[in-house]
Amino acid sequence: MIDYPAIRGALAALPSDHDASGEYRPTVDEIFTPDQHANALDVNTPVVVGARGTGKSFWAGVLGQDETRAETARAYPNLGLDRLVVRPGYSGLQGDDTVSAKVIDARVPKGTEIERAPDLWQAVIMRAAKLALLPSEEPRGIREFMDEYSDPEDAAKEFSSLDKQFTESGRTLLVTFDALDTLSREWVRSSLLVDALFEVVWALRARRSIRAKLFIRPEQLNDESLRFVELPKLRSGRVELEWNQVNLYGLLYWRLSVAVEAEAMSSFRALVEETGTVIPNDTTMRRRRWPLLTDRNVQKPVMDRLAGLYMGKTNKKGGTYDWPYKHLGDSVGQVTPRSFIKLFVEAAKFGQAPTSQVVSAEGIRHGLREASKVRVDQLGIEYKWVKRALAPLAGVTVPCEQQLIFDRWRETNTIEKILEEASDKQRGFLPPFPPSKGNKLEMLANAMQRIGLLSVRDDGRIDIPDLFRVAAMMLKKGGTPPRQRR
Repeated sequence: MIDYPAIRGALAALPSDHDASGEYRPTVDEIFTPDQHANALDVNTPVVVGARGTGKSFWAGVLGQDETRAETARAYPNLGLDRLVVRPGYSGLQGDDTVSAKVIDARVPKGTEIERAPDLWQAVIMRAAKLALLPSEEPRGIREFMDEYSDPEDAAKEFSSLDKQFTESGRTLLVTFDALDTLSREWVRSSLLVDALFEVVWALRARRSIRAKLFIRPEQLNDESLRFVELPKLRSGRVELEWNQVNLYGLLYWRLSVAVEAEAMSSFRALVEETGTVIPNDTTMRRRRWPLLTDRNVQKPVMDRLAGLYMGKTNKKGGTYDWPYKHLGDSVGQVTPRSFIKLFVEAAKFGQAPTSQVVSAEGIRHGLREASKVRVDQLGIEYKWVKRALAPLAGVTVPCEQQLIFDRWRETNTIEKILEEASDKQRGFLPPFPPSKGNKLEMLANAMQRIGLLSVRDDGRIDIPDLFRVAAMMLKKGGTPPRQRR
C-alpha cells in the first residue's frame, strides 16, 4: 500500500527557503549532482555565473565543507575534489575568516581602488594559503600582508613559495569568492573592486597548485565599465549554473528519496517501483546512475502518479509534468531550483489532494503563487529597487505597450524614489543603473530585462513572466490570476 499522505507530508517538509547569502550550510543529503554542474566545480574554472537561487552559494558552501566536498568528490570522481584544500576569500559574511566589506573599505579607501585593490585581493589569497597550511596559527590581518608584500617581487617570491608547498603536499588550494554584489553600494567602486579581483585571479594561472573560484551574478560579469584587459578570456571560460526541466525533477525526486520519515520513504519507493524503476540503496550509485534523476521518460510517469496527468480534466490546460517548468521561468526561460522546490512544497500544503495523489492541479497553481511571492521577495533582497519598480504595475495586463509601463513609473515618481533610497547613508543600496546621462525610464527597463524580470516581444510590447507577474498583482489573459488582497 502506498501512503500518499506520508509522501505529501515529506514533500511539504522539504527545505525551500534557504538564504542565499551563504549563512546556510548545505548538508550531504541535499547534494544533487547533475552532470551539467561538473564544470562549475572544476578547480580550473575560475568564474561561475548564476542568478539568485541557481545555487552559487550552495556550491560554494559544498566546496567549503570537508564532509560535503568528500561526498561531491565521489559523485564527480574526475574532478580531483578530494585533493582540494578550500578556504573562503570573500563571502559577504562576518566572522568566517574572510575579508569583510568593512575591512575592504578600510584597506582600500574610496578613490584608491586602482592602486590598492589588487594588493588587497592578493593579500586575501595569501592569507587563505597561510591558514590552509598552518591552521593552528593565529591568522594575520590583511593590512599586515598588504604592507609586507607591497613590492611585486616580494609578492611573487611568496606566491612561488606557497605554491611549492601545496604542490609538494599533493594538494591544491582553492579560494572561493561569493556574494560579490555586497562589496559596495556604489557602481563605480564595485566595478573597480571586481575588476581588480579578476586581475589577481587571472594571474594565478601561472601557479600550479593555487586557484580561485568566483561565484558571480551575470550583470556583474557583463558590466560594461570593467576594464581588465584579459576579461574577455575569463568571460569566454565561464560556466553558467543552469537548470533544465530534467535536472529540476531530478532534484525533487532526489530530495524525496532521502526523506527522513520511514513511511514516506518506503511509500515513495513503492510508487517509483510501480512505474517500472528502482531506487538504488547505495547513495553514490543513486546520484550517478539512477534514471529517475536523468531521464524524462522515467520521470514523467512518477509525476503523473504524484499529481495526476493534467492541470484540468483534459490536456487542454497542459500536463502536470510540463506546467510547473513552463510557468516558473524568468524572461530568458531560466528556472531556479529554489522556485521549483517551493512550488511543490506549497502545493503539498494546499487543500486536500485526491486520495490517490500527493498534490492536485489547483495545489500546483497555488504553489506558483507562493513561489512567485517568494521569488520577488528574495530578488528584492538582492536588488532592493525591484519591489519599488514593480509596485506601480499592479493591475496592468501583459503583454502591454512600453509606454504604459513608463507612464506608471512617471506618475508614481518611481525613478526618483529608487535613486533617493539608493543614496541613503544608512539603508542605501546599489541602484539599478550606474550614474550616466540618458532616458532613466529606459535604463530601468533595461536593468529589469538584464535580471530576467521582463522581456520585449518582437512587436515592441513588454511582457512579464508569470514568476514575477503573479506576485506583482499583474494580469495576463488565460494566465494564473494573482491572489486577491484582503
